[in-house]
Amino acid sequence: MNNTISTPHHRFFTVEKANSSLILVRPIVTELLTKHKRLAKVQQEIEVLEERQSHQTESDEATTLDQELDELYSELQALLDQISHNVDELHLIGCIFKDFQVGIVDFPTQYQGRAVYLCWQHGESEITHWHEMEEGYNGRNSITDYFTKNSTDVHIGVY
Repeated sequence: MNNTISTPHHRFFTVEKANSSLILVRPIVTELLTKHKRLAKVQQEIEVLEERQSHQTESDEATTLDQELDELYSELQALLDQISHNVDELHLIGCIFKDFQVGIVDFPTQYQGRAVYLCWQHGESEITHWHEMEEGYNGRNSITDYFTKNSTDVHIGVY
């Protein structure tokens, strides 16, 4: 099994460095969660208006619906662009955004010669868990002193 992690800069974090990066990660994830909630609302509003529009004939109300839909489509595109930008920001830091519902972020690390993830969830004060690459959030394990002493800080490539 090949436990290779592909990140933009091939960075592997120690627990200490991952925790230090949370000062940058927290506001980005907060923004992502807020934008994602708004995105869901905009999509729902679009569906409702499109349904109403499908039953309209030429009228002032149809023109108003077209204008409202145009505004919502513009907002939808802007939100998608902003979300993409925020995810790119996280990748530049070296971490991986995993979940829009609760804000899970993984930080690649090496432990006992294999690639694993340090795992942080929005709202947690620090990184206290890790998991194997294949297991995800449900396979989280507590970080112990032994883990901390045996994880590796490796930089491959150029920042």
